[in-house]
Amino acid sequence: MRVLCASDSPTWRLLLERSVEALGHEPVTAEDGMEAWKLLQEDEAIDVCVTDRQMPGMDGDELCRKIRELDGRYVYVVLLTAQDTSEEVIDGMEIGADDYLIKPLDQVALATRLIAAERVTALHRKIAEQQAEIERLYGKLKDAFKRFVPESVADQIITRSDEGVKLGGISRTATVMFTDLRGFTQFSEHMEPEQVIDVVNRYLGEMSEAILAEEGTIVAYMGDGIMAVFGAPLEQPDHADRALRAARAMLDTHLPRFSEWMKENELGEGFRMGIGLNSGSVVSGNVGSEKRLEYTALGDTTNTAARLEGMTKGTPHQLYCAQTTHDMLVEDPGDLVFVDEVDIRGRDQPLGVWSFAGED
Repeated sequence: MRVLCASDSPTWRLLLERSVEALGHEPVTAEDGMEAWKLLQEDEAIDVCVTDRQMPGMDGDELCRKIRELDGRYVYVVLLTAQDTSEEVIDGMEIGADDYLIKPLDQVALATRLIAAERVTALHRKIAEQQAEIERLYGKLKDAFKRFVPESVADQIITRSDEGVKLGGISRTATVMFTDLRGFTQFSEHMEPEQVIDVVNRYLGEMSEAILAEEGTIVAYMGDGIMAVFGAPLEQPDHADRALRAARAMLDTHLPRFSEWMKENELGEGFRMGIGLNSGSVVSGNVGSEKRLEYTALGDTTNTAARLEGMTKGTPHQLYCAQTTHDMLVEDPGDLVFVDEVDIRGRDQPLGVWSFAGED
């Protein structure tokens, strides 16, 4: 170990230096507390500081306090004192010292302190290494989550996972989104597989950006389709507004940008798309088996959103926003128009649908 020996007495510095060296460690000396503090800041290899308690300028107590403020690093502190009283010892330990030595110096006592210091500093290094590994794994886990949910949501999901990821779900009021490209199946039949994958990835990347910008959760990619949910797994009071803003961004920004990319790469003129939004109760959670889990949102709300997306086919509208979603909007978007009441397979009553004004 590198052992810093701090004393304003040349005699004590020399004695400490030779004693530490005789015990098989590497001594570093400082004439006072200020020099000791400077050395500690410059040399992160110093594991132990043996310091006189009484020194001019910065004394051993102040040096000890500063050492305890070091971020992410532990230095074992041994206070050297001539006062052999219980009050003196307790006072030094409360300041932050790990141990003490009573003058005159006893070689055996110094040896035992350094043995203890070696064990403690080794333990702190091990803890620091484990913490670094935990942070590395946390970063990898968060990066994986960020492929499906926004970073803020990923943080909350990870920090709430004290009991591990399990099968099961909870009820949430949320907005479910389904999207699909129009005519992509026919388009892909005349393209090379590599080109098809490039086009799909470009499209999904654009649409995912719109979803994640509104802190939606991407539940699944289904070929060129996407299922997303807003308001689950974490609650969002404005889930309907978020879903509608994401749909608007898809149609106004991301789909035109995708179409422009296709033109630039001589792949065609681009596509239209369909979006279905529906709000209500969903069961949000993990399904599958103990070996293979998938997050999903189940229920009539989800089924209706999927059907609304399909019902945009053959209409001038690229968005069907359910009356349920319209009713849950916190703010009036100003650009929704009522389309009609439509019959939904599996529902007893027709459902009102809305779309953006000005769609062809």
